[in-house]
Amino acid sequence: MIKKLSKKLSISLSKSLDGNNEDVEIWTYGLELLLNGTIKFLFIVGLAISFGIFKPTILALITFAIFRHFGGGVHFSTYLRCLTSGIAIFLTLGKISCLNISIYNYKLLFYVNLFLGILTIIKWVPGDTEIKPIKNKEDRKKQKVKTTIVLILWIIIVQILIRLNSFKYILPITLGALTSFIFITPLGYWFITSIDNILDKTKVKYGEVK
Repeated sequence: MIKKLSKKLSISLSKSLDGNNEDVEIWTYGLELLLNGTIKFLFIVGLAISFGIFKPTILALITFAIFRHFGGGVHFSTYLRCLTSGIAIFLTLGKISCLNISIYNYKLLFYVNLFLGILTIIKWVPGDTEIKPIKNKEDRKKQKVKTTIVLILWIIIVQILIRLNSFKYILPITLGALTSFIFITPLGYWFITSIDNILDKTKVKYGEVK
């Protein structure tokens, strides 16, 4: 449905701007990403508000998205799976972020995330996909540098929040970053691929639509 809508909008845009077939394909892809992302975001925001966990959920989502943008990571093979998993993951992170934990646990989680972040950047960033692989060494190096800068900014923000005693904001941005790093590691790829394979086997039975 979204793909068809994106195609129609792109064709209409092409007629107005005198674009060619290649332009239509590019615009279709861009519109599809935009619409898919907007729908997912609205679902997450709406449910987060209804469950009373709006702020921590959005903080986790934004942090995840920033690291995801530069670091890459594994994806589900269909939009429906991506939408469902995204809603479940970020609502769960938002709910967990409302828990009261000790300062010791905050620090422990911070150092675990820092260690995983550094390891992930060195070994696995950028986490590409079969559809969009990043093979060029210079491009991979640039993504590592950009992700490192984001990690440094994340560290600074966490330290500022600690000094301000704003611990309620530390947990969601830490969990968001941690989740993003996990989905770049081989463990994250194995986990998502395994779920994909299981769902593929039942796709015909349950009539899943891509």
